[in-house]
Amino acid sequence: MKFRKLTIENYKSFQFATEIVFPIGEDGRSIFLIGGMNGAGKTSIMEAVTYCLYGGKADDIYRNINRREKAKGNADVAFEIVIEMDDGSELVVKRSWTAGAVSEPKPRDLTERLVVVRDGRRVSVQNQEIWQDFIRAAIPPGITQFFFFDGEKIQQIAADDHSEVRLKSSLEAALGIQYINRLASDIVYIKQDERKGFVEISDEDLEFKQSELKREKSKLARKHHEREGLRCELDGFKGQMDEARKRFEATFHAAPESREAMREQEKKRVSAANRLAQVESEMRGLCEKVLPFSIAGKLFAGIRHQIEAERESASGEAIKENAASLAKRIVRVVEEPEPIYTERLSAERMAELERRIFRLLKEGDPHVDVTKVLDLSDRDAARVLNRMEALESSDVFLLKPLLDEASSLKAQLRQLEGGAGQGGALTPTERDLFDELQSVMESCSTQIGRKAEQLRLVEEEILTLDKRIGAIEVEIEKLYEKHNVSKEKVDFIEECDAIASVLNQFIVRLRKNKVHLLQEKTFEMYRLLSSRSGLIKDITIDDKTYEVRITDRNGHEIRKSSMAAGEKEVFAISLLWGLAQTSELKLPIIIDTPLSRLDSTHRDNIVNNYFPNAGEQVVILSTDTEIDTSYYRSLRPRLSGAACLEFDQRQELTTFRQGYFWETPHG
Repeated sequence: MKFRKLTIENYKSFQFATEIVFPIGEDGRSIFLIGGMNGAGKTSIMEAVTYCLYGGKADDIYRNINRREKAKGNADVAFEIVIEMDDGSELVVKRSWTAGAVSEPKPRDLTERLVVVRDGRRVSVQNQEIWQDFIRAAIPPGITQFFFFDGEKIQQIAADDHSEVRLKSSLEAALGIQYINRLASDIVYIKQDERKGFVEISDEDLEFKQSELKREKSKLARKHHEREGLRCELDGFKGQMDEARKRFEATFHAAPESREAMREQEKKRVSAANRLAQVESEMRGLCEKVLPFSIAGKLFAGIRHQIEAERESASGEAIKENAASLAKRIVRVVEEPEPIYTERLSAERMAELERRIFRLLKEGDPHVDVTKVLDLSDRDAARVLNRMEALESSDVFLLKPLLDEASSLKAQLRQLEGGAGQGGALTPTERDLFDELQSVMESCSTQIGRKAEQLRLVEEEILTLDKRIGAIEVEIEKLYEKHNVSKEKVDFIEECDAIASVLNQFIVRLRKNKVHLLQEKTFEMYRLLSSRSGLIKDITIDDKTYEVRITDRNGHEIRKSSMAAGEKEVFAISLLWGLAQTSELKLPIIIDTPLSRLDSTHRDNIVNNYFPNAGEQVVILSTDTEIDTSYYRSLRPRLSGAACLEFDQRQELTTFRQGYFWETPHG
């Protein structure tokens, strides 16, 4: 197994997505050297690998979100690692945490998401426990400490005088003994369960369960058939949707997503057209009723004057016709009740006065003589005047606002039709096609949603039936076991005892052999690394208690507490290497700041003897004082590549570049 690429985003000083590519080494070039000053992000690389593989707590993730991004409300953290497996396959594991659209996210808002791609095909991780079991089997968490460690971890191991418990758990995790123990426990449990009293099972009971199993399998087959039908229907609707989209784009030169705007524009056009038709209809109605009068509106004053004149003329004629009677009445008014003159008029003078008044009345007012044009009765004249007055205040005067509105609507229609799609106004055929495609896409969208929901429900039913069938099969299996209890059951119990015994013996033998191998590997590396290796005769580990004993040439035990700090760390590194070798797992080694507390002699030994032999892929995270120019020259023939983490103090940002501290990106 080898790491090929690691991506870190929004974690600690890795504000933006940062890719770390692990070069492929050839001819023994197994070491990838990554330089970085304290605080530049070296430890973040190991943490990113661990989080990516095994997940992590939301509180820990939230606490280490990039400070600048957190201030912006961005709580999206992502890690991705590309792994080349031993069988040549490629595994991509991406694990992310997001708070969604929460404006001020808190740790409780973070949701973990896992995506796994194997050889370009996404792996279902609906059941994360199954995936985690796969990861734990490939890279057991209990042994990562042998492969991913830093100077602090080394110091802890070195300072522990009573490391038996740690060593036992580590070794058994490396050997997978816990799985063998679990298997042995399961066998014991099964044996005990078999020994419990049982109830005789009849053939009818088995037949009933078999019938139930058959019914459930029949249901499952129908659901599978239904699922396939729904998938075909869903694909059909998706095909129709795609075809409608293509026709829409080809016809209207616009994306279907713009159909709402086009439909709204068409609604406005239809509304304007309908209103224009209504206005024109109202105008036609008005014209039919009152247009002649509106045209003759200027003649109304003349007609009204003629009627008044004819009325006055009629009054004058009436006076003429009654002139004699009026003349006598006027003369009487002059005399009665009191005479106007002091003298009373004689009969002759009264008669002369009557004749003069009569002539005057008979002649009339020359200015009142009017040629009768209309010759209307008083009643008809009143009706004509009233009608003209009504017309002057009637709907005829609504024509102008209607004409103005019609003009405005026509301008609006020209604008709407000119902006319809990219091709101008839609023809009636295009409008029909628009409505047709709109209807098809809306219908398909509805059906796609409906079929997808139906498919989801059927999938759930299939899962339920699968579980039910599995449970029934287990029940049937148990029924058969109980039904056939006899010699076979006794034999089975004896076989369980035998298997449990073999497993226990295997564990004892495996532990003994592996402890012996661990001793050899640890001592082998210690002799290469220690400046006092000549003083050490042997390192032994008890295969039962896991107690570590270091003896000198005289056979005396050397307590770790009496060893110098450098020797303790060398011993711890030797033990870690021994555990890694004993596990026989081909995992990458990641070492963070391994030389910080060591003297020059031990540094030389580790650089020259441990690093080149640590594993098939070794990633060293170092400061410039640990792997300096001298050590760099020593390691260069074994380097697959070198890079550097550069930290910008002002921006609090880490970037990754090729080339060690003093190297150019191409150096």
